[in-house]
Amino acid sequence: MGIMTRFTRLCKADMHGVMDQLEDKGLMLKQCLREMEESLARKQAELNKVKAAFDQTRHDRQQFCREQEKLEGDLNTAIEKEKDDIARLLIKKLKTIEQHLDAINQHGKTIERRIASLNEQLKTQKHQHAELQLRSETYFQQSEHKRWEDTVSKIIPLSSCNTLSDEEVELELIKRKEVMKGGA
Repeated sequence: MGIMTRFTRLCKADMHGVMDQLEDKGLMLKQCLREMEESLARKQAELNKVKAAFDQTRHDRQQFCREQEKLEGDLNTAIEKEKDDIARLLIKKLKTIEQHLDAINQHGKTIERRIASLNEQLKTQKHQHAELQLRSETYFQQSEHKRWEDTVSKIIPLSSCNTLSDEEVELELIKRKEVMKGGA
């Protein structure tokens, strides 16, 4: 390994260390949560659009089915009345509608698969978001507790708490006994 390679790695490592110290982990965590919430909102909006497209497809299918039933009735009437020219025309329209229905059914199946996929992705992302929220709450509570401990240790040094003399302990014991005798 050449000296320049080692020097480059040392500089990169030092730069990464400086960047890590500059970043506020709490702010980074809040930003990650915001980004996840935005991603969830986008995914939910996409799911809503796909569901709306599915509803439209279902509506279109119903409309074509009604038209197909009407044409079937008209076709039966034309055959009964021996109007072959009209019957041929109705058969062409009927075949076209059947093709549209096949296409709509295929499209509906594709949309249903997309909805299932989006639902699964959304469920997974919601679970990850909830997990990150829980972890972030724990992190913030621990940070707050650490700040509190640091503040308390600056105000009341721990060394002063442990240096009670035997006389101070004995005096406190006598005071408490008197309070108990007077209160009882």
